[in-house]
Amino acid sequence: MSEIKIARRYAKALFEKALEDKAVDTVVADVLNIQQACAGSQDLIVFLESPMLRKGVKKDALGKIFASCSDLSKKLLMLMTDKNRESFIPAMADEFIVLFNKFKGITTAEVTSAVALSEQALDAVKKYVAQTAGANDVVLKQCIDPTVIGGMNIVFDGKIYDATISNQIIKLKKDLQIA
Repeated sequence: MSEIKIARRYAKALFEKALEDKAVDTVVADVLNIQQACAGSQDLIVFLESPMLRKGVKKDALGKIFASCSDLSKKLLMLMTDKNRESFIPAMADEFIVLFNKFKGITTAEVTSAVALSEQALDAVKKYVAQTAGANDVVLKQCIDPTVIGGMNIVFDGKIYDATISNQIIKLKKDLQIA
């Protein structure tokens, strides 16, 4: 079974249990904490992936690292460790956030432009994405790429809106070759 499928199953189980216990907000905070810890520490990733360490050592360390997490979140971490799935914790956290965003109607979009966009332009992009995706809220990630020359590229929900000058130049070249 692939890493994503395994991570998605654990994330779904945690999300459903959090919904049942009416603890979604608490668990989301825990998962964001886990995500941040994993993204910020390569040593933690190596620790989670190490087959040389015993389960007991890993469980103790995870309990101390994530002591501020709720019991529900800690139980999942311990379960994943018991099942030798602790290396999937970062992917599980990512999948949980995807489930939470879908539940809340939040869409994530990535906008790429040659220069940093103004707040007004970013608000317009958010409005466009929210309208197109039917989302309640939009989380934007802005990327700067000078090779786009001008314009912008927006990626969200598997859709690509490409209004970059570099893309228009490529289209023009193709049109000229055909003619």
